[in-house]
Amino acid sequence: MNLAASLLHTILVHMKLSIARPMFKFIIWISPLFYSTLAIFIYGKDSTETLFHYVVLGSGFMALWSSIVFSSASDVNRERFYGTLEIIFISPVPFAVTLIGKIIANTLWGLISMILSFVYLKFVFQLDLVFYHPWYFLSSLLIVLLSLAVFSFFLALAFTLSRQAEALMNFIEYPIYLICGFLFPIAYLPAWVQGISYILPPTWAIQLLRNVTTETLSFQSVLVSFSVLVSLTLLYILIGVYFYRLMDKKARFHGKLGVY
Repeated sequence: MNLAASLLHTILVHMKLSIARPMFKFIIWISPLFYSTLAIFIYGKDSTETLFHYVVLGSGFMALWSSIVFSSASDVNRERFYGTLEIIFISPVPFAVTLIGKIIANTLWGLISMILSFVYLKFVFQLDLVFYHPWYFLSSLLIVLLSLAVFSFFLALAFTLSRQAEALMNFIEYPIYLICGFLFPIAYLPAWVQGISYILPPTWAIQLLRNVTTETLSFQSVLVSFSVLVSLTLLYILIGVYFYRLMDKKARFHGKLGVY
């Protein structure tokens, strides 16, 4: 079986396995409704553009991020708990391919969750989903999903090297909502927190989507967000490769990859 077929099979199987878990069902189908309702209560009387940027995109990104961070941490930890992590690691299909397949599957579920948030806001709260530049939005969304998948790969490898995956997962989920500006501008944050925000891909990912959905499109702002997001994505690819080699070395030398 070639790598492309293995990757596709991993994506399909993992999507089925993920949605069979009650907790994941809650994350995908229920939590977006809570996020959207919270956001509309905060920004309900603001302008249409603000509502779209911080209610529609903000709550949608919260749903997408929850799917990604929970899957990145819990999938690796679950394999370790069930004693299958070592088996997957030494299988003929490279561990990186299996991990990427899991990440793509969870990113697709996260995208579905994001769309559900949009639909809920449209039909329940009668929000106008105004896409001023739809083609720019769709192309930017593809770049954003790729960037988040790369960031998820980095997180998954970091969690693989750690015995505290679930603690780390719970630790980073909600702070990202705040420091990456999902629900309000990061300009409101202290300067030292903004410094952390600027090195995280989700900050620039949602900023890029906001820039391309502004009525008066500024190509300079779009170019800045796009350039920084691509640069950070490439940086996290390099860090991810380093972590993968480190994990591979530790697993082969110490043989403790599956120690829970």
